[in-house]
Amino acid sequence: MINELADSSFNSALLEAPHAVQVPQWVIVSQVKSHRVVYFTDDPSYQPPMDADWYYCSPYSGGLPTGMTLRNCWGWRFNGAVFTDAREPEKKSAEDSLLESNRKALLKLLGEKINAIREPFLPSCQGGDAVRQSKLREAKAYQLLQASPAPDNLPLNTGAQAGAGVDDAYSLLHAVATARNISLLQAADLIIAKAQETQRVMLETERFRESLTQAIQISSTQAQLNQTRSWLLDQIYPALSREFKFHVDQIEPIALDKPLGQTHRVHEIARLKAQLREAINAQRAALRSDYIQNDEIRKHKAQLARAVLHNGGTAPQGIDATVLQDYAQARQLSLGDAAQAIVNSMAAAAEVLARTEAHKDRMLARIDALKSMADVRDISAEIKQLVDAA
Repeated sequence: MINELADSSFNSALLEAPHAVQVPQWVIVSQVKSHRVVYFTDDPSYQPPMDADWYYCSPYSGGLPTGMTLRNCWGWRFNGAVFTDAREPEKKSAEDSLLESNRKALLKLLGEKINAIREPFLPSCQGGDAVRQSKLREAKAYQLLQASPAPDNLPLNTGAQAGAGVDDAYSLLHAVATARNISLLQAADLIIAKAQETQRVMLETERFRESLTQAIQISSTQAQLNQTRSWLLDQIYPALSREFKFHVDQIEPIALDKPLGQTHRVHEIARLKAQLREAINAQRAALRSDYIQNDEIRKHKAQLARAVLHNGGTAPQGIDATVLQDYAQARQLSLGDAAQAIVNSMAAAAEVLARTEAHKDRMLARIDALKSMADVRDISAEIKQLVDAA
């Protein structure tokens, strides 16, 4: 019985076999030394001449590479198992080659300009980055120590380091102060100021490098590359352009009233908006606090202050004015004077926000509407005035 079932299953498989997908079978003829394909056929009875020794015949099951024909099979290699496309890639047109060459030239020019800007801020000796980080840590720690000095102004060392002096705790800071004949606090301020300036330059140049690199890479015409080149040479640190090995003469003077190209205009708008944001943030910096929920407690104080002022300088019944009372006691003020001080402070902050918001809205509208380099020049000058006023 079992044998009959087995025979029945086998017979069913044979009946279904004709419906299965047939895998194509090939004979591939290739050079024996280079694997270069010279001929292929699906004729299972194909028999090449047997008196030659320069070719090798391999059976192959499966589909042939897309695009391979008897006319171009010379461009493929076959090692007996895998096909490899060895054809030379299509040559770029003269226009595409010129675009690619110009992109490389502008990217090199961009790198040279970025390096020239950053050079004065880089360490002059090996290991300088690590030393700078150590100096900065010491400077910040010393500033913090001065802001909250330990009892008797002793260094905060314990355990095995007990008895170690300030010289050991701030050795690099001492070296800077001694070399410049300044105080430790002045040395700490100097180190932190230089670190902040270096960070600002690195951030500004990296933002510029990323923006210009993208503009160069996506430029699809010579006109777009020329606009980017003009911006790179004439608008961003133009004095550095004269220091490059290959001097590029400006064939045409910049026409201030000439409409900007779309690519140039987009990048100028992005640059001006970034500068405007930094200028507005600089003017509002004094209003920002690092304390969590500071805005909420300030609003609460302001509400209490207005309630006290409306009540003749005393806390109305049913209102918990503890926060305002603590504020007044800490400054040795009456409750009414403390309330007036808070209201005045909030009014001054509101005035700064309103003034800077008006500047921001007006300048953003001008930036979005700019059309020429004359507009860029005027807007840049006005943003600079905002920066100077911060």
